[in-house]
Amino acid sequence: MFSLPAAELARQHAPDLYEQAQTAWAGADQSERHKDDLAADDQRTEARLWLAAAVAEAQRIQLEAKRAELQREEERWAKQLSRDQEASAVVAQDISRYEARTVALQEAERLSALSEAPTVSAATLEAVLTRVRLNLALAEALGASEELLQPLRDRTDLIARRRPHLAKPAEALLQQSDALIGKMRAQWPEPRPGASTELVETALVTGFSADRIAGGVLIRSERFFMNSGQVSSATVRRFHGLLAAFPHGPVVCQVAVPELRGRVWARRVALLVERLRRMDDPGRVSTGMVVTQSMSAGAVQCTFAAYRGL
Repeated sequence: MFSLPAAELARQHAPDLYEQAQTAWAGADQSERHKDDLAADDQRTEARLWLAAAVAEAQRIQLEAKRAELQREEERWAKQLSRDQEASAVVAQDISRYEARTVALQEAERLSALSEAPTVSAATLEAVLTRVRLNLALAEALGASEELLQPLRDRTDLIARRRPHLAKPAEALLQQSDALIGKMRAQWPEPRPGASTELVETALVTGFSADRIAGGVLIRSERFFMNSGQVSSATVRRFHGLLAAFPHGPVVCQVAVPELRGRVWARRVALLVERLRRMDDPGRVSTGMVVTQSMSAGAVQCTFAAYRGL
């Protein structure tokens, strides 16, 4: 684990967190020598969490350095912004953004439950199609080519005609339209003005609670863990979609637990970490545990730090 390239970056750029991980790992070795397997498991889980946090911090530092370098290209990006603002008229021609967002936000609870059931109601399907059309119009305004847009438009028209009862096609279409917007946003070195508002709106539509705070945008959910304690695939899938749609900066997640040393919750959080790392940029999200009275056990809050002050 400590021999991976990402761990070496963590050692260089986040030595304090890296040392915590090494200390926990050494403690696990000592527990194994004393035949205390439960303690060893907990300490190795703790070591992995510390190392994940160290890697995320190292990547954040590298991102800051890259951001400073990209400031030299400010003039070029300013011209791109001007082009983008002119292209925003495309949105007004295709669909009223205000009306679409109003409809989509009114249907937020329907959309948040989209992954929880195998079928989709007519009202939910209409909300999905409204959101997808908005996403495609916005993607076009951000510079998406016809080659990228047309297949999604064709699928939108097909679903609108056939009105399928299965939820998976509608959910997949919605996530792919969000991912296309993320692909366009990723061409910028940092989030554009207004991105935090868009992140809050998208999170709400996707079924998360969301607020703008001083440190960025805070996303919350009590649905990451099911009643059985297993990680919810539906919630993780929606969260991955949110990460793809808003691709900038590190994301720090905290899981509310009854106690830090609890073996049951340590294992649950370790499973969540494993699921969250199954993405194109697995080191972007760092996940830890926190004992708090402000959230119920198993609730998760994640801070998108790159979207502060926008």
